[in-house]
Amino acid sequence: MWFTIICLAIIFTIKILHSWRRPSRFPPGPRGLPIIGNIFDLKRLVDETKFHSHAWCRLADMYGPIVGLKLGMAEPLIIVSDRSAIVEMLNRAEFDGRSNGFLYRHRTGGVRRGVIFTDGDVWREQRRFTLRTLKQFGFGKITMEDIILNDAVALVNKVESMAASGPITNLHNITSIAVLNSLWTLVAGSRFELENPKLTKILSVLDDVVRNSNVTGGILTQFPLLRYIMPETTGFTILNQRTTRTWQFFKSEVTRHKQTRMHGEFRDFIDVYLMEMKAEQSKPTVSYFDEEQLISIVKDLFVAGVETTNNTIGFIITYLAVKQDVQKRVHEEIERVLGKETLPRIEHKNRLPYLNATIAEVSRLANVGPTSIPHRALANTTLLGYEIKKNYILLANFKSVHMDKKHWGDPEEFRPERFINNEGEYVEDPWLMTFSLGRRKCLGETLARNSVFLFIACLLQKFRFMLPPGHLDPILDGINGFTTAPPEINVIAIKHT
Repeated sequence: MWFTIICLAIIFTIKILHSWRRPSRFPPGPRGLPIIGNIFDLKRLVDETKFHSHAWCRLADMYGPIVGLKLGMAEPLIIVSDRSAIVEMLNRAEFDGRSNGFLYRHRTGGVRRGVIFTDGDVWREQRRFTLRTLKQFGFGKITMEDIILNDAVALVNKVESMAASGPITNLHNITSIAVLNSLWTLVAGSRFELENPKLTKILSVLDDVVRNSNVTGGILTQFPLLRYIMPETTGFTILNQRTTRTWQFFKSEVTRHKQTRMHGEFRDFIDVYLMEMKAEQSKPTVSYFDEEQLISIVKDLFVAGVETTNNTIGFIITYLAVKQDVQKRVHEEIERVLGKETLPRIEHKNRLPYLNATIAEVSRLANVGPTSIPHRALANTTLLGYEIKKNYILLANFKSVHMDKKHWGDPEEFRPERFINNEGEYVEDPWLMTFSLGRRKCLGETLARNSVFLFIACLLQKFRFMLPPGHLDPILDGINGFTTAPPEINVIAIKHT
């Protein structure tokens, strides 16, 4: 018996030491400890810098553009920095996979579903169907612009009524519903009032999930078995409650459509998907269309439709409330081009270069999405000479590009003029990677760009935003999480006369 125990102990020790050993062609990085790997190294860096995105940049400074980390029992995590390395990674098909970590399965019932966190045939079919169907209802067309404008005008009216009572404390909540409505009209055929208690609660729950998670997946991805041993300490209990609550919210929307759908009538995306489900059931081949997939896609569209766009709008308002000189120039440009009554439209973008430059500069500095969503290697391969094995997880560190001194010169400075040429025209810079690159590029890029432009143009046409007297200067780095959220501030909205 003792011989067996000793043998097992030796085998276990050998396996630990083998997993700790860094292969000769594994990307450089901190050595770490057996079993837990670089968890403490990363925690120390995040504690020092306050942000995971800062930690990735610190590691790139120390080890180079390709950094390898081992975090507990999860697959190795590869941080890819520097523009040329990121462009190569995001344009190679073998890096188009998505993480299969615990959190990415748990959020959709234990199986990866939807369009954001899936890959392979499931992702291709669901993405193709989603884009085609949304376009049928106006996604990316002129009708979509009208929908966004209606929501922007509603937001302007709401801000005006709120401003009459003094500083606005919950502008982020109001803008999130306004931003969501544009896409939700196509997805679910309905709209929300800008003060909807039920929706506000769900948005708050989703915000909590995003704020309390990060792209590494955290302890539940690194040691998933701990959810059985320490569910409270690891955060699994509250995560499970939040996940269940949001799943039920989207499930009830699908159920409502099933109960009210008329034969031959298609009101929105959900109706068309339900019809496709029925058609697929009659085929002998394997179908990827089922109710769980539908709920997951609706959840993905809901979150993607509000999270980054609303955060970007929040950051723009925050920056302009602090940088009053820049806000004044934007006001003057809008006044000169549109006046006070002409609604901004997409056709006006080229005539508002300084507004476009301001949006771009805030996007560069705010880094709402400082990294790509985690990618997964689909085969054994190499990147810049380093060995990347199948199932390794890769993150594109966009912040390293947005803050690269070699390109920007003074990346720490807020200077919209860097996007303006000698002729006074706005010039897009390929070093700005707000929506990622390659086949996994954000499918809602056009909607997001148009929404940010139209919402901000409408708000700044009507209001000047200021911090209340005595308000502390906000920390413009924002709030750390899976994405970066704007700082929580109070603002005064003064209507232009």
